[in-house]
Amino acid sequence: MTAKNSWLFVSDVDDTLLGDDAALAQLAAVLRAVSDKLIIVYNSSRPCVSLRDTLATVPHLPTPHYLIGALGTEIQEGESGKNLTDYTRYLSQGWQRNQITAIMDNMGLTAHAPEYQTPLKASYDVPDAATYTQILQRLSAAGLQAKVIYSGDKNLDIIPQAAGKGAVINYLQQWLNIYPERVVVAGDSGNDVDMFSSPYRGIVVGNADPELKQLQGEYIYHARAAYAAGVLEGLRFWKVL
Repeated sequence: MTAKNSWLFVSDVDDTLLGDDAALAQLAAVLRAVSDKLIIVYNSSRPCVSLRDTLATVPHLPTPHYLIGALGTEIQEGESGKNLTDYTRYLSQGWQRNQITAIMDNMGLTAHAPEYQTPLKASYDVPDAATYTQILQRLSAAGLQAKVIYSGDKNLDIIPQAAGKGAVINYLQQWLNIYPERVVVAGDSGNDVDMFSSPYRGIVVGNADPELKQLQGEYIYHARAAYAAGVLEGLRFWKVL
């Protein structure tokens, strides 16, 4: 089967694939059985190095063809761990990481742990929505082009304007020459929202956050089951299996 006629299956990891070990084992067996028709991608807000550490603890889960990490700022080949350098160069254009860091430090914000920082992602604790608004204003005043993601009423991530968990899927789908209607995505949290882009087929797992629960449309499926069981339910609904 050619890549164009394959399904591109892109799933969040934490609390989407992971969270129910028995359900994950069942999903993993099904994914292995249909590996000839799927291009499997795991898409996480965590950097790829952190994601690989977690995946090493669930060896029965199929090795993905690609890993997406750090909120769509990294793409790696699943087996080799090699970065897609063309994508890195694409995102790096106009990205001013040092200037962004200086602004955040000047505001006295607490950075997330080093393992959650990358050259293309700056992450911080934010005390309230008012501070988030101030950050937007300061970045704009400095003429810095960036995408700012505020989630969970406390987490702030700053990434290149062209990045994101949804934008990176669009890049990969075109790079692999796959029809957009043969892309299926699965997620559970607010930072997964932009993955659900028409005509991608979406799976909202049963344990999803309110930001995803409120999504509606002909290409959105709300699974009754949670975690990996919900992913499997959605794959069956979209007739991927």
